[in-house]
Amino acid sequence: MLGYYDSQNRTRNGWAVLVGLVVLSLLVTGCGAPKAKTYTIGVVHSNATLDPVLVGFKARMTELGYVEGKNVTYAFHGVLKNEAAAIDADVKTLMDQKVDMFFTLGTIATQSAKKAVAGTKVPVVFAPVVNPVAEGVVDSISRPGGNVTGIQRGNVVGKSLEWLLKVAPGTKKVYLFYNPADVVSVTTMQPLPDAASKLGVEFVPTKVTSEDQVLAAIQTLPKEAAIFYIPAPTIDDKVADICKAAMERGIPLGTYLLNDVNKGALVGYGATWDAVGKQAARMADQILKGAKPADMPVETDEAFLGINLKTANTIGLNIPDEILRQANTVIR
Repeated sequence: MLGYYDSQNRTRNGWAVLVGLVVLSLLVTGCGAPKAKTYTIGVVHSNATLDPVLVGFKARMTELGYVEGKNVTYAFHGVLKNEAAAIDADVKTLMDQKVDMFFTLGTIATQSAKKAVAGTKVPVVFAPVVNPVAEGVVDSISRPGGNVTGIQRGNVVGKSLEWLLKVAPGTKKVYLFYNPADVVSVTTMQPLPDAASKLGVEFVPTKVTSEDQVLAAIQTLPKEAAIFYIPAPTIDDKVADICKAAMERGIPLGTYLLNDVNKGALVGYGATWDAVGKQAARMADQILKGAKPADMPVETDEAFLGINLKTANTIGLNIPDEILRQANTVIR
């Protein structure tokens, strides 16, 4: 008899456990399940040249588990070409959409987002800004303060010029085209007169306001000249045309933007834009997981050397193997 009652008790207990599990499952799946966190990242983009930064950012975010359309949405209204009023309006629209974070590409976009998030908890990650302290983006590199942090351009503009002169050692004058209205250009070129003097070449900054002015000026340059190209939002989307014009005249063109080597520049020393985007994504991930931008030091992009041998051959320039061996990228 005892065995019979033990068996009955075990049966009732088993049914009770089963019913309990079913009820618990219904509670979890039907009314008590925590929803997976989703994020909306507002993208403010002011320069088409920086498109690879956004591509790299999204790619790395995906690797980190942020899948577009599943747990992250990118609110992006297109490239605004450094038009301050349009950028401010776009930032306001994104704030009204209750974005969880801003990802800003370029100085003006970052400055606008910083003003918009003041007094809120919405973080801003930028990539890249040339001099974030001087441009009022952060309080300091080590402790940015506020809601903003990100990736700054490395201070390698002088080294970039040096590489141009190593690759084209016959250079006597270096011409630089810039628009005084492009804040990023004016900031970037500041170290160049001193760097050129130390390298023993004449530095000739030339004011322009359009691509047509640059192309016309190239036709008048002396043969012993070289061109050094820096970020210039006014003409960045036409850099391939500028490289082509320089090649046709047999004039070496070096750049502070490594990606421009793919567009025909002879030599470039600087960051690759997709790598900058991936670097920024790592910082964004940390912030979404609870890190405070105010305490996250601004990071510096990494510089690489690229040489375009096709361009060298076109302009009749021989580049020694010892220089080619130092390049991270050689276009043949």
